[in-house]
Amino acid sequence: MRLFSWSRGAFAPKTWAMATFRIIPVWLLMAFPFGTAVAQQPATDARVAVGSFFGSYCVACHGAEKQKGKVALHTLTQEPLDAARIEVWKKVLEQLEDGLMPPEDKKQPGAAERDGVIRWVRSALANAGIAVDEGRQLHPSRGNWLDHARLFGGAGAESGPAATPARLWRVSGPAYEELLNRINKQFKLGFRDYGEHRMTSPWTATPQWNFGDFASSHHIGEAEVEFHMRNATQVARALAKQTAGRKPSAGYAGWIEELNTLIKVGAASSPEQIAAATRATFRSLLGREPSADESSRYNGFLAANLKTAASPEEAAQMFLTAVLFQPEVLYRVEIPAAGKRELLEPRALARAIAFTLTDREPDKALSEAAAAGQLANAGQIRAQVQRMLNDDAIAKPRILGFFQEYFGYLGAPGVFKDEVSLKAAGLQKSSSRSWHPDFFVADLSNLIQWVIRADKQVLRELLTTRKTFVATRVPGTRDKQAEAVENYKDKPFGTEAQIALKIYEIDLQRADWSAERPFDMPEGHRMGVLTHPAWLIAQSGNFDNHAIHRGRWIRERLLGGRIPDVPITVNAMLPDEPHRTLRDRMRVVREEYCWNCHQQMDPLGLAFEQFDHLGRYRTEEMVDDPEATFAKENLNKNGQPRGKRYKLMPLDTTGAVNFSLDPKLNGPVKNPFELIERLAGSTHVEQVFVRHAFRYFVGRNETAADGPALVEAHRAYSKSDGSMKALIASLLSSDAFLYRVSRQP
Repeated sequence: MRLFSWSRGAFAPKTWAMATFRIIPVWLLMAFPFGTAVAQQPATDARVAVGSFFGSYCVACHGAEKQKGKVALHTLTQEPLDAARIEVWKKVLEQLEDGLMPPEDKKQPGAAERDGVIRWVRSALANAGIAVDEGRQLHPSRGNWLDHARLFGGAGAESGPAATPARLWRVSGPAYEELLNRINKQFKLGFRDYGEHRMTSPWTATPQWNFGDFASSHHIGEAEVEFHMRNATQVARALAKQTAGRKPSAGYAGWIEELNTLIKVGAASSPEQIAAATRATFRSLLGREPSADESSRYNGFLAANLKTAASPEEAAQMFLTAVLFQPEVLYRVEIPAAGKRELLEPRALARAIAFTLTDREPDKALSEAAAAGQLANAGQIRAQVQRMLNDDAIAKPRILGFFQEYFGYLGAPGVFKDEVSLKAAGLQKSSSRSWHPDFFVADLSNLIQWVIRADKQVLRELLTTRKTFVATRVPGTRDKQAEAVENYKDKPFGTEAQIALKIYEIDLQRADWSAERPFDMPEGHRMGVLTHPAWLIAQSGNFDNHAIHRGRWIRERLLGGRIPDVPITVNAMLPDEPHRTLRDRMRVVREEYCWNCHQQMDPLGLAFEQFDHLGRYRTEEMVDDPEATFAKENLNKNGQPRGKRYKLMPLDTTGAVNFSLDPKLNGPVKNPFELIERLAGSTHVEQVFVRHAFRYFVGRNETAADGPALVEAHRAYSKSDGSMKALIASLLSSDAFLYRVSRQP
């Protein structure tokens, strides 16, 4: 038997027979707009149209006379759809969806024409019983695959009004913990809210390449449910015991009075007392009244348990645990009641706004606005968003979280650096660990927050600033940092901070240091986030730079390009030639099969050879010197080298912007600084930045219907002199954020 069942947006208590159970979220796939030129034609005509498409764009390279890659498409639309044709169709579908067919240097079909063929191919494969990945376009890695010009060219009307499909979006780890901590403090339960013994979330968002907080990615499995069961049981047991065992004074908040009455009366409790306890518990734990359906179910559940449980206190504990399994504890529930496109109901909308900015439940003002019907239109909603954005007393960690995931620098501490490399670089003098990239991570987070507070040309400033905070990971407990800073003011920097200063190339004495202000980085050596040690280390390997990753980041996050997944048949490894420079070793990717993709990344990433994998500025590259290593004067009496010898090679920092959707950006660059300056001044780059902000704050990829919202968000950003607040306010008052639909409009 099941403990809960899904009913009109709530879990209904059934029986306490299982300790764990399975939650299966209702995920409604987004309806991506497709062209109708092919898809809505009769089957025979559509097949002819697809054949015509191949004739126009494909058979020159894949026809009767020429079959590049041993692929022929001129007879593909002919019957029957046998096994051989099916395999080709699957490859064609992948190439069309990835935008790799036709190649960029060939004649291109229109977006609607391409989409129509994709839809027809999907339908043909499905009719043949071939499974296709319907959720592929939902994945965060597919965020750039919708044509940029289509989004910013005013084509949104072709898909009707924008809306986000109905969804259950798992709350973030911090949001989950905030709820339990609020209950802990509200009722003075005594659980720690810090350290290893605190009550933690069943899930965490680990650093990854793409945004980790996508609504379509968040499934809750049995392990997470069991983890939450332990948390909920622990809270319920403490609250039930406290409510039953105390006689608090007037005004004491550490109990639920109506539940205390039930525990005292037990099975003899009246229906009115049970109903009062249900209402009071919902208000106390969830901040709302129960619905009529919830009242009926929970009243019955509580009444039954009062009669069958070992004690009234145990019945109360089971009831409290059940309330803590309401969907809203685990999910943002965003499902339209009428099954059509409609504005989110006020409480769900208030929760969506609050979680998007603060990772907490709505504050008093937002809750009151929802209750008073003052979240009824975009203007009222924008006013609430702006109020929260402008109130410095309201913590908004999700904004910093966007930049942390966008720039991807939180992974720096996880990039292993071996002791030999660190000692060779003079960054570790003994076996004790003195390499702490988390210093750089903390400094960059502080820099980003400093730029956000100024709120002027945020993206340009982050890309071009010469400022950095230094060693802001000060000693002392989290509650006494100010006191710790004062106590340490006259003491020298520790080893870790000295290493950070060495890499920054900043000469700073502890007496002149402040955690509250940034310092200038050396002119000509650093410029913005992309030359900050935190970003450089995160985008590197264990022993060397990762020019490919750095170039891919720029291609996707600034230029809005699309890099397909590495084919499973490719062994993506550079030759083990430590006596050669990285640029030299990367010659293997210039083979035609690899270069089709690598030409979009490598010229961008190689410009950052100006810095090594430890984030240090350099003018030469150090490589192994086999000749000196095995020279007679370096050999011991057994003929073995006394140690490895190195030599310095001239550094090549040239690169280029190629294949940009904005031709004005294309061309060679001499170094990373020239590249950054060019990108930072681009309107196109701003638009790509807006697209990424949309995905993070709305929680899904764009569709063609979202074009007007993206245009408006970019307009708001531009008109406000690059204000992040204006950009967020525009996104959070857009139809994509406010409306839900359970089926394609």
